[in-house]
Amino acid sequence: MFRLNLKIALRNLWKTKGYTLMNIFGLSIGLAGFLIILLYANNERSYDTWNPNAENVYRLSIKGGPDQDEYASSPAELAPALKEMTPEIEDYGRYYVWDTRQRLLSSGPTEMYVDHILGVDSNWFNLFPYKFIYGAAKSSIVSKDQIVLSQPVSEKIFGKTNPVGQTLLINTTQRYIVSGVYELPNTPEHIEIEGFVKKSSTGDGWNNGNFYTYLKAKPGTDPVEFNKKLNAAFQKLPMVKKEASMQKTTLIALPVTEVYLHSTSLMDPTKRGNPKMVTILVLFSSLLLIIACINFTNLSIAQSVKRAKETGIRKVLGAAKGNLIRYFLTETTIQCLVALLLALVFAEVSLPIMNRLMDMDLSLFTYNNPGQLGLQIGFVMLFVIVISGGYAAFFLSSYEPVKVLKGNFSRGTGSLWMRKVLISIQFIVAIVFIIALIIIKQQVNYIKNQDVGFNKDHVMVFKIRKGETRLNFQPIKDRLLKIDGVTEVSRVNYYPGVKAMQVIGREFNGQPVQNLSVVTVDFDYFEVMGMPALSGRLISSKFKTDSTAVMVNEAAVKKYGLKDLIGKKWINDQVIVGVVKDHVQKGMEFAAEPTVFMVETKNSNTADQVILKVNGQHTQETVAEIKNLWQSVEPFPFQYTWLDQSFANVYIQYVRLDKIFNVFTYVTLALAILGLFALASFTVQERTKEIGVRKVLGAETKDILKMINKTFLILVLTANLIAIPIAYILASSWLSSFAYRSTMSIWPFLAAAFVSVLVTVLTVSMQAYKTANAKPVDALKYE
Repeated sequence: MFRLNLKIALRNLWKTKGYTLMNIFGLSIGLAGFLIILLYANNERSYDTWNPNAENVYRLSIKGGPDQDEYASSPAELAPALKEMTPEIEDYGRYYVWDTRQRLLSSGPTEMYVDHILGVDSNWFNLFPYKFIYGAAKSSIVSKDQIVLSQPVSEKIFGKTNPVGQTLLINTTQRYIVSGVYELPNTPEHIEIEGFVKKSSTGDGWNNGNFYTYLKAKPGTDPVEFNKKLNAAFQKLPMVKKEASMQKTTLIALPVTEVYLHSTSLMDPTKRGNPKMVTILVLFSSLLLIIACINFTNLSIAQSVKRAKETGIRKVLGAAKGNLIRYFLTETTIQCLVALLLALVFAEVSLPIMNRLMDMDLSLFTYNNPGQLGLQIGFVMLFVIVISGGYAAFFLSSYEPVKVLKGNFSRGTGSLWMRKVLISIQFIVAIVFIIALIIIKQQVNYIKNQDVGFNKDHVMVFKIRKGETRLNFQPIKDRLLKIDGVTEVSRVNYYPGVKAMQVIGREFNGQPVQNLSVVTVDFDYFEVMGMPALSGRLISSKFKTDSTAVMVNEAAVKKYGLKDLIGKKWINDQVIVGVVKDHVQKGMEFAAEPTVFMVETKNSNTADQVILKVNGQHTQETVAEIKNLWQSVEPFPFQYTWLDQSFANVYIQYVRLDKIFNVFTYVTLALAILGLFALASFTVQERTKEIGVRKVLGAETKDILKMINKTFLILVLTANLIAIPIAYILASSWLSSFAYRSTMSIWPFLAAAFVSVLVTVLTVSMQAYKTANAKPVDALKYE
């Protein structure tokens, strides 16, 4: 029976090639979009799953109290103290914040900058068991002159030979011995790593959180109970008992597999995903797939008049309803499988574009977990076959033989109501997409044009690599200012766009000054950045006392009540000389943090980023002169960036979201039009006789078009009434995550309503025009 059904199904599909191709193409587009987003979501949720210890490894963070922020860094002394008091802790590993700097690696004539070498504990590989290609994990970072390289870095420097035992120079002076090479994991990691050395510090004291701590719990440890026991142990520590403020502090142990998507801590140098974006894209790609399924159903039903007599004859010859349902589902399955094959091709062709857009390296046919992907596709296809073919199979198998063989193909109000519901759902989704696209575009344009509090144009940034250069910067600064085209020069440690910030806690007049961000600068920093003083004055080398003076931003004035302290001493007995406007530092999601700007001293962080303002004329010649001068100061390869380009990274994900929604919206609208075309076709076929009678009685073409359009316009307007509140709720929720956001106006909703109505009128009119303009005798001659 299956072979017979298959043969007849293939014959019928070939007979109606146009509709079959339309069906398959529409469904394959929806499937391709869903598969691409499925790959993206799988990738985002796969961080650190390569690690067989992942379910037992936790990243530790600290929260100062119920109303305080959470910080990812902690004192070095914390991990060993917790291990001694908590038997569930099997091991721990830490990396030192000051070891995560860019290094110049060189071996003979080969040299390259490496940004992500971690200084870690010797037992780091007990928590993260990388597969070593050369060397042994246990003995690879025992001494401070050993270095472990990732396979890509090793091959760039030493080729594909075993480099263990070879010498590497770091920053041309420090000598290291390569002790191991490890293979990159098959899933991404939340920490960007290119190599390891032994950490350079054993600890900076309980008041300095300069380490990132990872704990390995014993197998079977309950995460909730583990957190409780950690906090109980923390409260028993002598230094916690001494300080009342520390008794409100809580520890948070987050599973390592959740750090990328779900960490909310500050001072976090790890890669950070956006769970909201993953949810949004999965939701809308699922809606796109559902629309494609509905479209498939509508197109199948549009063919039902031509299949009605076939169904009637089959029933007369003894075919049961179940047999017919299986037959029609066989047709659907064939089309769905062909659509899947086509979708795989579309997805693979589109993935390079998606990879460029999302800055990833996804591949369908070299996916690292084919079993998981195959199972997911299997479930999706089962869902698609049932949704796409279930109603159509039930609909076609329910024709009554007596009626259809007499020429009555009407299926009553119930089936018509279902078809209207399906087309309404398509337009609800399409309208939500249109509104979402417009609002995302508005927010992206707002972000691009928002006053960020500084002038980012024509500002060059590059790094100081030698301490002596920084300590003797003034003569170098004078030489840079003599270059034609350079107008201002200064230094800073955290320029706008850098998310990792120094945060301190102090006391002033007996009151706590907590969570204060600190930016270390040199004189003329505010002139380079175009940040004038709102009150007071700027720090200047003209005043000798300004070497210990500070400036604050508006957020600091508001939070700590500093309005009356301008010109007076504040924390660390430093005088506040002025206030600058709040500026965007980490992105539009974050409000400006209370920030103090201080000139670099022996006790401050180092301002090791040079920032230069150029006039924008003859830029290439200016850059060439800067490069030549700087390489005479520091004989390293010269690397620089432009501030406007690097700052764009704080909102690049939303630009990407905008581009993805462009594609989603156009595809969704096209599928909705296809579904509308199918339902209009079906409606016109069912009402052909009625239209003929109306023409005989004197109705004009415009009257017929008005009559047919009226039914569909009611559906689309109803869809708008449902879609607009849904879109408003979703858009409000999304915009609420931004500290800086555009105002939501009424015009995106009006634009979506106008587009949906216009598309409906044009599509239905095109389908109905031919029948409405035909001779009545052609419609009535079969009577």
